[in-house]
Amino acid sequence: MAQFTFTNNTYAGEALAGFMASTLLEADSVKRGLLTVINDVKSKKILLDVDDDVKLQDPSGMFADQGTTAKQDETYLDPVVYEFMKQEEWDKLVQSWEAQSLAPGAFGDYEGTVDLSDFMVQRYLTKIQIANERLYWLGKSATKEAAFTAPFTGLLPSISANTNTYKVGLSKSATAMSSTGIDANGVVTVTSTNTLADGDVVTVSAATGTSKDTTNLTAVDVTGQSYFIKVLSATTFKLVRNYNEINTRKAATFTGTSSAATINYINASNVLGVLSGVFSQLDPADRSQDDFNLQIPLHVGYAYAQAQANSATNVLNAFTDKKKMDYLGMPLQLMNHWQANTILGARSSNLFLGVDLLGDASELSTVYMKPYTNDNVVRMKARMKAAVNFKFANELFYLSAGL
Repeated sequence: MAQFTFTNNTYAGEALAGFMASTLLEADSVKRGLLTVINDVKSKKILLDVDDDVKLQDPSGMFADQGTTAKQDETYLDPVVYEFMKQEEWDKLVQSWEAQSLAPGAFGDYEGTVDLSDFMVQRYLTKIQIANERLYWLGKSATKEAAFTAPFTGLLPSISANTNTYKVGLSKSATAMSSTGIDANGVVTVTSTNTLADGDVVTVSAATGTSKDTTNLTAVDVTGQSYFIKVLSATTFKLVRNYNEINTRKAATFTGTSSAATINYINASNVLGVLSGVFSQLDPADRSQDDFNLQIPLHVGYAYAQAQANSATNVLNAFTDKKKMDYLGMPLQLMNHWQANTILGARSSNLFLGVDLLGDASELSTVYMKPYTNDNVVRMKARMKAAVNFKFANELFYLSAGL
């Protein structure tokens, strides 16, 4: 059988970089190059705006500035320090290792010594990656793991709030429908459900009344929330599960009723039209750049794959072959843990993540407490520092429900 040890470690400086880089810099969108990373951001860092407008003017014997320089608001990377702390009982940590790592063999056992500190760190670093991915894009208010007090708005809320962003709402008849209400069971009544299917994701906006989502014992107004649905009839469907709930498959529960609401959605019935409309509104100077991407939530990617299969004519394996995620040659990036019914068009060179891997504010430590307090527990603490922002709001395209 394996022999278990636990090595007390405090990682800092160069030793820390390898561990913390995996939490801050291996979030899914960072690994895919969708954010430009700036390291060693110890305090507020200005993202310089440079006037790059061009004006063709009359010839002149004297130098005449083209006169297009205009003051633009400065943007910043203002890093926030936050921590993860976890304590586990020694016996439960051993059982967890055995459940995940023990493989069958001639005698169904392991030989050698296992350092559980490494196992504990690697297990939680993966979960911190996911939490950071949500934090970067959705901000603190929509990231359940984020309980620190410092502000962290997130990229999507910041982009949505900026007046210079080119914003489009899902308000056309093909992507929105009016409901006469949402009852206390989460059942929505509309004129027709013929464009909806089980598993579609809808976003509720402009709800009138007191409907609240009480899943996980937290009452949240249904306005602005997104749900997987189940079609019940030709005129009704049920809000089944919150799209943004993490680590749960609990059915959504509700209290109160709504007398009216708007339901926005992107699904297989309309995704081609949505992408066509988005493509036509993108600035050609931006979409022609190599680092430009359309970023879409997973459910929109699934809808696009379904629509491709539905549109195929005389194509062998139309419903079995993997579908390419691009639109007219423009990459579509499927975003995990993202906001539903939202599309962002952006260059990676315009979206920034600032971190400070080697600063004094960053630290990772693991401690076995028995020699000190006689408690048979182990503790892990990870302290991180990060910030996100963009530079040119007028070069961003943002489509979302409720706009």
